[in-house]
Amino acid sequence: MSQKTEIIYKLDNIDADDGVDIFEIAPILMSFGELIKSSSDTLGFEQKIDVKVKPFRQGSWITEFIIHQETIRNLFNLAKDPNAQAVGLILALLGLSVKDGINGVVGVVRFTKGKVNNFKKKDDETVTYINEAGEELEVTMPEHRLVQSPLVQINFYNGVVAPLEKFPTAGSVTINVEADNSVVTLDENDKKDFEEYARTELLEEVEENVTSLNNIFIKPKRGSYSGEEKAYSFFFGESILYPTTIEDEDFLEMLKSGTIRLFHEDVLKVNLEIIQKKDVTNKLINHYSIKKLLEYIEFQKPRQMRIDGKEN
Repeated sequence: MSQKTEIIYKLDNIDADDGVDIFEIAPILMSFGELIKSSSDTLGFEQKIDVKVKPFRQGSWITEFIIHQETIRNLFNLAKDPNAQAVGLILALLGLSVKDGINGVVGVVRFTKGKVNNFKKKDDETVTYINEAGEELEVTMPEHRLVQSPLVQINFYNGVVAPLEKFPTAGSVTINVEADNSVVTLDENDKKDFEEYARTELLEEVEENVTSLNNIFIKPKRGSYSGEEKAYSFFFGESILYPTTIEDEDFLEMLKSGTIRLFHEDVLKVNLEIIQKKDVTNKLINHYSIKKLLEYIEFQKPRQMRIDGKEN
């Protein structure tokens, strides 16, 4: 069995005579399709989802999502209707369809102005987001998981918000889920919030490993080492350690005062911390931190000796 949900994706105010360049709109529609499919994966839906696009007017497309086999029932306590369609639920959790009691990703991003890393979890499987004014918004765990998904983050921006920049005359993007008679519009007022959301480092769905390496030798990579920068680079054998921060305050002070002026042939003996993060897309991010400078070995230019054993 299959279920079919039709969505009208519309770039508003597009001149029917001008239309849009297919090479510009195709990546946007692909990202919109990936947004639904990655959300399905994040929430645990196991069915295959097909996405088809049918243009019917300049700037407007019917985006058709087809779920194969029966819908998984009762995936979330939120889905009170055991016959609720999976795509309809996903759209509501994304905030692209209106459903009572659900704020969705759109609601959370609007509430926090895109700063979605201030939240606290509760024992009853709900999460409270806190905005800069100290106000609180309670959402369900499925909504929270979508907000904190890197795939949702990037595909939401590329599929729904980026068109406002690429096609400035459009002014807004409208998502119409005909089965629910639901219409959601994102416009220039949302653009800034979602740009902030796209830049925000997500704090969920990330594994973090911290490793300490003590008494190791590293060498400065060519560059400015004034003590004022936030990220440096060093050689560790053939590997480049970047970005590296310096947390040893005494070392920083020596750099700032000029007591130490690092040269690429100098050697530093340090205690180093390696922080490695992996998100759900298997993207790896390494960060390095010098916790303590144990010894500074300044490069000494070899002295030339005369035949009689005296220095030149």
